[in-house]
Amino acid sequence: MSRSDVLVGRQPIFDRGREVHGYELVLRPDGDVHAGPDRRAANPDGDLLTSRMLFSSLEVGVDRFVGDKLMFCDVNEDLLTGDLALLLPPERTVLEVPTGAVYGSYAVAGAGLVCRRLTEEGYTLALDDFWWSDGADEMFPLFSFVKLDPRRYGPDGMAAVIERCRAFDVRVLVQSIDTETALSESDALGADLFQGYLLSTPQPDPGRVIDPGEFTKTRLAARLLEPDAGIAEIEALVRADPALSLQLLHMAGMGAAGGMRRTVSTVREALVLVGWRRLQAWVALLLVAGGQGISEESMTSALVRARMCELLGRQVAGDRAEMAFTAGMLSGLDLLLGVPLEEVLRDLPLDDDVRDAVLEHSGPVGHLVADVIDYQLGRPECATRSGLGAQALQSACFDALAWGIEMTTGLDAATFG
Repeated sequence: MSRSDVLVGRQPIFDRGREVHGYELVLRPDGDVHAGPDRRAANPDGDLLTSRMLFSSLEVGVDRFVGDKLMFCDVNEDLLTGDLALLLPPERTVLEVPTGAVYGSYAVAGAGLVCRRLTEEGYTLALDDFWWSDGADEMFPLFSFVKLDPRRYGPDGMAAVIERCRAFDVRVLVQSIDTETALSESDALGADLFQGYLLSTPQPDPGRVIDPGEFTKTRLAARLLEPDAGIAEIEALVRADPALSLQLLHMAGMGAAGGMRRTVSTVREALVLVGWRRLQAWVALLLVAGGQGISEESMTSALVRARMCELLGRQVAGDRAEMAFTAGMLSGLDLLLGVPLEEVLRDLPLDDDVRDAVLEHSGPVGHLVADVIDYQLGRPECATRSGLGAQALQSACFDALAWGIEMTTGLDAATFG
């Protein structure tokens, strides 16, 4: 099965410090574009990651989509009956096993033995969509995580089940965190990990404004993203900021993910090694992110959005394709700065077409930006303005996500390493 045959979604899982602990990956056959928290009830077979799709097809390249984080994967009966070989790296993989499949009246025959074998092979297991039933006590020693849905229990029920789970050596992961109330209640109850749309799509603070230092950096970043920005401008900017120079050269020397480190002494060398577009993005992100405490997830999301727009721009924007990368990157600045986009862009010297594409989603590039945003937010059924289709968006997402993870890894190492 090729990558164009499936739609891939990844949702971050955060720890109590709101750092990304891992990602849940969901694969669905191309054409099943229904999204949202009620999808599993409407289409249970389509929402569960199809074992044969992921576990038997290394072409999907799942490892590219989680960086150095854990990979949480739903499993179904194919795996639990022992009919399917598992090809994922045990040290990186958490298998989410449906609670009803391992105990209770709907248990799959032999599922307990398969789970025990998987743990012996080094895999980590999570009880998904957990509820307490006869047999839970016996199965708990095999599992490292328990996933709870607050919509199933309510606050009082959540408190009771978390208290019972504390008797075992498991970490409690609360899913479906879609409201501030669900997040605060789960936090107060002592949950260990959190997952949901609220956390996946950070919202800017309407009351926050950009301080002069931030605005200067953002203005420079916007200029560097323009197609006519030249290497001389980047060289002048980097030379004027020793810290930025050191970070950039360090990042260029890292090479591709897993590749050999290289010695880089000039910005010109960096350009040759990493390419013009990547150099532009690195410097722009270093400018915006410097000292702001921006999360890795937000940086990756902004980069993936820009790269998807760039990859798809030639298909929808013709001679304005170069504008697509800039518009995509600018549309993610609210994620990076925590400020409404209108505030970020208000005083930037932008081309009117770029501004309208970012703020109004008008014109071919604006339609593309809107589609990419919808796709990123798990609403592929809404991504129809540009006429590209799910397969084109998915193909761009594969490439852009791998690129964004590699760049974010370089940015983290250069900024914090």
